[in-house]
Amino acid sequence: MESQRPSRTAEGAAALRVWHTLLDDPPHVFDDSIVRSMLSGPTRLMLHAPPSMVRHAIRARETVQPELAALRGQVVLRSRFAEDALDAALAAGCHQVVILAAGLDTTAQRRPELARAGAILEVDHPATQAWKRERLPADLSAAVRYVAVDFERDVLDERLAEAGLRSDAPMFVNWLGCTYYLEPEAVTATFEALGRMAAPGSEIVLDHWLPEPGLNWRPRLLLAGVRFALALQQEPLRCLMTAGELAEHAAAGGWQVAEELDAKAQRERWLAGRNDSLALPDFAHLTRLVRA
Repeated sequence: MESQRPSRTAEGAAALRVWHTLLDDPPHVFDDSIVRSMLSGPTRLMLHAPPSMVRHAIRARETVQPELAALRGQVVLRSRFAEDALDAALAAGCHQVVILAAGLDTTAQRRPELARAGAILEVDHPATQAWKRERLPADLSAAVRYVAVDFERDVLDERLAEAGLRSDAPMFVNWLGCTYYLEPEAVTATFEALGRMAAPGSEIVLDHWLPEPGLNWRPRLLLAGVRFALALQQEPLRCLMTAGELAEHAAAGGWQVAEELDAKAQRERWLAGRNDSLALPDFAHLTRLVRA
């Protein structure tokens, strides 16, 4: 990661969320057009609605080779999953929102009332946080509580407590796009740290990727390509987990699985009946945990 800009994977995920609104049909699974303002100039220049002929050609190619649209789908479906879970948590009275490995998450922009109420804590590398703060409206930048953390070195619960997270009130934790970049020990340590801060009613939503064994050749080939590309960006894959392995990591911190969506279940929930080429890789799972 360069010292003065967010990780390439954080910006890439944000660009895919925007691309979804430019290429795929409405209603969009998750509309995050607002993130465009936080992207670098070169990335913004590439994100324009394609002419209808080009759009048709791209979608025809993706229909034949769904792997080309699978990562876009993975990013937007995980965002929709987290957004739906956040809505439910807020309705149930949760007033603390923790976004781990926040990247270019736009919860504060899309829900400014939460930010101004001091309800949002963003946890991430300080370079990404600095990048975001320069691009946010001043009142939102000042309202969000930023917590600089290295997941593999810092004691997460200590940093959250220093930032004012209350352990006597439930929290909603959004932890997307991160587990597969950590060592397994760091995943367990994160669940344990969150467990030490979690009041009854707390939840975590996260995504995880399955290991290669058990995958068919097409998702296995896609995963191999992703692994190679990420290694070149010096953000290698380190922790691929089955649903059972994820549950074991979570249980170490006192968390129980309330919802586990494999790729088939995600397609049925969000992609059924769509006429565009949006797809999803078989290795992508979504999980919602509750405090045991």
